[in-house]
Amino acid sequence: MDIISFLQSTSLGKSLSETQMEILAKSAIEKKYRTGQFIVGDGHEIHDFYIIASGTVKMSKSSHDGKEQILCLLGPGQLFGMCAVFSDYIFPANAMTLERSTLLVIPDTVLKDLAREDPTILFNMLFILSDRLKEAMLLIESLSLMEVPKRVAYFLLFSNLKHACSEGDIAKLSISQRELSKILGTTPETISRVLKKLAEEKIIQVTGRSIRILDCAALEELATG
Repeated sequence: MDIISFLQSTSLGKSLSETQMEILAKSAIEKKYRTGQFIVGDGHEIHDFYIIASGTVKMSKSSHDGKEQILCLLGPGQLFGMCAVFSDYIFPANAMTLERSTLLVIPDTVLKDLAREDPTILFNMLFILSDRLKEAMLLIESLSLMEVPKRVAYFLLFSNLKHACSEGDIAKLSISQRELSKILGTTPETISRVLKKLAEEKIIQVTGRSIRILDCAALEELATG
């Protein structure tokens, strides 16, 4: 892997100098994880940042009775660990891979030293944290205020496509309906019924984990109306 080129493509590496990129790249440790492997546990102490080079990582919380709520899914170029290493070093969730994944692990001291010399990297991290906070607020809104069909439509449009909808767009789910139900706070059976109903109404077409958007206006009306 060309670590410097990869870091330059991430939000963290935006506008960093060549020297800063070289420091980050030299300090990064490449680690590979199998599907379903825990990376960090809720309440564990960490002193590193993690950047996903490939694969998918889920962040979740579990109740005492074993119920799991998925907080977010992170993919290539995204990082985590900032909220811990900039506070009490205690990681506030479970981080686990959903597929074979490669992560870059960077010691927090490296980023902090770079930040003391040049605040650019701090602004990059502030942007990342702000974006993550916005996603968390949308999740809270979804779980507390939206009916399940609206949650599903919102997820397809704004969490999966991440761009303006066009007829024919394909939303590829990297997770099962069981995992999706944990994100949206419902059951797999309910997710299945909602997707079936949207398909019957010619709003989407479902083929395995690929969902083709047939009627953007109807899906957007359901998500935001």
